[in-house]
Amino acid sequence: MSLHYLNCDGNLLKTLPSLPLYLQELYCFNNFIKSLPDLPCFINKLSCSSNCLTQIPELPPSLCEFDCFENELSSLPKLPCYLKFMCCHTNKITVLPELPSSLQELLCSSNQLSVLPELPDSLLELDCHENQLSVLPELPNSLKQLNCHNNQLSVLPELPNTLKQLNCHNNQLSVLPELPNTLKQLNCSRNQLSFLPELPNTLKQLNCHNNQFIIKINYFKKIDYFYLT
Repeated sequence: MSLHYLNCDGNLLKTLPSLPLYLQELYCFNNFIKSLPDLPCFINKLSCSSNCLTQIPELPPSLCEFDCFENELSSLPKLPCYLKFMCCHTNKITVLPELPSSLQELLCSSNQLSVLPELPDSLLELDCHENQLSVLPELPNSLKQLNCHNNQLSVLPELPNTLKQLNCHNNQLSVLPELPNTLKQLNCSRNQLSFLPELPNTLKQLNCHNNQFIIKINYFKKIDYFYLT
């Protein structure tokens, strides 16, 4: 059989049979699958989210997109070197494997992570909210979106000049780093901030309620949306 595409989403499956040798895309989202069979060596897209998986088999080097959110995973296998997208949120993962240099999007929120691995220079989006992070690694110069809210962060690293969206609310931040001139959206509410850094002219949305501001804030003329109280 030369089947290249298989979509069995939204059934009542508990197992999958052996997969065709030349399969390139597998979608088995929203079933009751507890384990996956060996993955074909040519597969480039795998979506196995919303199942009952406790482990993932070896990932083939051809894999570019990997979706495994809403399972019972505590760890992940070695990641393939050409992986561009990974979504593993809402699991029980405590440590992520080394991230490949090709990765562009990492969505790992709602796990049990206390630390993140080194981030690749190719990364465009990082969503690591609702973990147990007290510190973030150095941020790559390519990053456009950072969601790190609902953690235990007391400080943020230097922000790259490419960043457009920063959500860092519900942490323990007492100060923010210099904000890049590319930033359009900032949510820093529910922290311990007593002042804000200079706001860039590009900023359109600011949410900074539930902090400890002691300095009058009066420089928001160009902001479309502003929430302080």
